[in-house]
Amino acid sequence: MKPVLKAVWSLASGKWHCGVCLFQLGFRTRPLEIDIIGTYGAESVFWTSDYHEISYVDLVRSSRRGCRSCKKIVEAFNTFHTDFVKAQWWPGRPSGRPHLVLGESQQVFELCVLPENYSDAIQSVQPCICTGRKLPGSTRDATSLDQAARWLGTCQTDHEQCRAKDANFRPTRLLYLCDKDQETIQLVENEVSCPTYAALSHRWSEETQQVRLEHRNLAQRRQDGISLSEFPPMMRDAISVLRQLGILYVWIDCMCIIQDDKNDWRREAATMASVYANAELTLAATWCAGSGQSLFQDNSGINSTAVDIRDVDGTPIFLRPVWPHYTAQGIEGDMLAQVEWPLLTRAWVYQEQFLSRRMLHFTRHELFWECNKALDCECSWYRPSDNSTLPLVSHHKRPAASKEWGQIISEYSTRSLTFKSDSLPALAGIAKSFGWQNPEAGKYLCGLWEGLLEGCFFWYLTEPPRARPNIGQMPSWSWASVAGNVACWGVSLEGIEFIGSDVVYDGDEYTGNIEVAKITLCGSMAPATLYYGQEWVDLQKHIPTNPILDEDSNTERESGKLGFGLKVGDQFATFQPDYQFDDPIQEHTHIASGTPVTCLNFGRTTTVINDPELYLREEWVSANCLVLRCVDENQELYERIGVCRGSDVGNRLDLETTLKISQRKKLTMV
Repeated sequence: MKPVLKAVWSLASGKWHCGVCLFQLGFRTRPLEIDIIGTYGAESVFWTSDYHEISYVDLVRSSRRGCRSCKKIVEAFNTFHTDFVKAQWWPGRPSGRPHLVLGESQQVFELCVLPENYSDAIQSVQPCICTGRKLPGSTRDATSLDQAARWLGTCQTDHEQCRAKDANFRPTRLLYLCDKDQETIQLVENEVSCPTYAALSHRWSEETQQVRLEHRNLAQRRQDGISLSEFPPMMRDAISVLRQLGILYVWIDCMCIIQDDKNDWRREAATMASVYANAELTLAATWCAGSGQSLFQDNSGINSTAVDIRDVDGTPIFLRPVWPHYTAQGIEGDMLAQVEWPLLTRAWVYQEQFLSRRMLHFTRHELFWECNKALDCECSWYRPSDNSTLPLVSHHKRPAASKEWGQIISEYSTRSLTFKSDSLPALAGIAKSFGWQNPEAGKYLCGLWEGLLEGCFFWYLTEPPRARPNIGQMPSWSWASVAGNVACWGVSLEGIEFIGSDVVYDGDEYTGNIEVAKITLCGSMAPATLYYGQEWVDLQKHIPTNPILDEDSNTERESGKLGFGLKVGDQFATFQPDYQFDDPIQEHTHIASGTPVTCLNFGRTTTVINDPELYLREEWVSANCLVLRCVDENQELYERIGVCRGSDVGNRLDLETTLKISQRKKLTMV
């Protein structure tokens, strides 16, 4: 159709939309071949595709031909100091939020109207409009703190599931913030009443060490208090926020636990679950890498600006960048978390976040609200694009009782610790809460539960092994004995019978030192030999290969990258060590290549290979085994050193063959 006829037809139909910005074009705007004509307008571009692709060249071209919205979008990207070659409009259906994603940088932008202005009429203007708010220039802004007060007030009034579980609980020590004009903060102990208090979740740093509570300053702080000027910047800001919210007591771990008193530390650590569960609010310095930074962040720079694109019947539509958001107790990736939410990468904070009824996060760009019923933010990103009144259900924080213990282990193990010896103490609060709500879990055994061993005893590393931490008597069967991210075997066990346990603590089972830790079980055990290094590389040269089944492992074998393996009867298989034991300098952890070991079978993996071109269909049933080393033949004591899984790339152990050379025996793991 010629441009003139196209224009006449489209004007007559009243449905002529820009093929770039998807807004309806003005009466006198010159048409382009990319424009959309039809009764249903721009919505029709998503009938045959999940997205609509545009180019920066077309955006500029449309701007120059007179499309007002394209002109504003060009100006907006100039303001954001952002350009692109290709970009895609996504309508956000059937779930999610509509957005524009830039092809090269993967930056995401949204076209928004304020939630109170959203309507079906607005949605018909452009199919990728959602609800959202503009952010203030700083998280110190009065509008941010007003929003925090509204979140808190709504939760206190309306959220039954966010009520305190123990209204009579009171921490041993609290900091009394006094009046906002007071420059002295009082340390109070064993208050007779149960004051409303907040807790602070923060990342320790050099500045934290300088204000920590010790025996040398305990009496002075009791009597004279602490000058506000002595507090690091982040803590001063936190005190200011709490005063404005009307909460005049706060619990800060470094200033409410005597840090050079092991007994006090252990006693207070045992009450951590109650401290956070009964705090009226937990204030989180989520973006701060240390206490030397301000709690607040100035975002008045140009990259945070939202730019008005169009006005429809008095309703402004604006384009804004979308900043990172996380799901409750989830972080989107280690690198992103380190930059955006350093606090959330810490293991101690996992339980603080998990146990707190309400948490107010100060992030780099805005405030987040997290409670037992809702997850919200200043920009309204967590709310559905159709302006429903509640945040998305999928973002809600789940209580400990609703999670499998294996899932908790997996999430927790991704967090970092300064001292690996804190692995179990930093999880003690969650463990207590889980045990209270799941009585069938039974006894707590060094990070596992006796009644739930089938679901979490057979864990494995999801990353290369690291050096083995030196953590006293931590048993090798506990995931807490290794450094790194772990996951639990999620399929039914076969042939494993748990007989009993013998675990003794000096103190309580959650934070006390481990004195004895044994688990006795029965299963099928096959003798094997451990190889690694050049010995393993040489052995692989004589292993027959299957060109289809072992295609990936052939490549690995040729490159010599499969560093650890087992010889089980006439079979060979790669396996994953729990820790680095191939360094002879580390005498206490070194295990020599050629060492006899034992494979304890606990399940199977079935692999089906189909290759129509070769008319080939193969089914391979592999054994999944714990790799054990005998440490006391007389008492049948074994320690765990790794795992051999049928799903691993490389040679696998045939289940039937392995069971033929196995003996069913009782053993004790230490």
